[in-house]
Amino acid sequence: MKTIDFQSLDEVFECYGRGNLIPIDNIQQLIFYTKHGCQPRFVYENELKPGRITGWFLRSETNHVYKKWMDNRPNKEN
Repeated sequence: MKTIDFQSLDEVFECYGRGNLIPIDNIQQLIFYTKHGCQPRFVYENELKPGRITGWFLRSETNHVYKKWMDNRPNKEN
């Protein structure tokens, strides 16, 4: 599959539509999704949390993996 070389988050929104994308900035969740075959359409520094990355995934491609994540996600330690 050929990927599109986006230059900005606005270009990604223009191409896919904002409502069709899911931002994920939890590194464990990013790794889980990619390990299970979902690749982000765009990776960008989080605008609200500088120094953190956000992977933008297509909602339609993440439904199955999201269910697996909810069943298997690591417990958050406080």
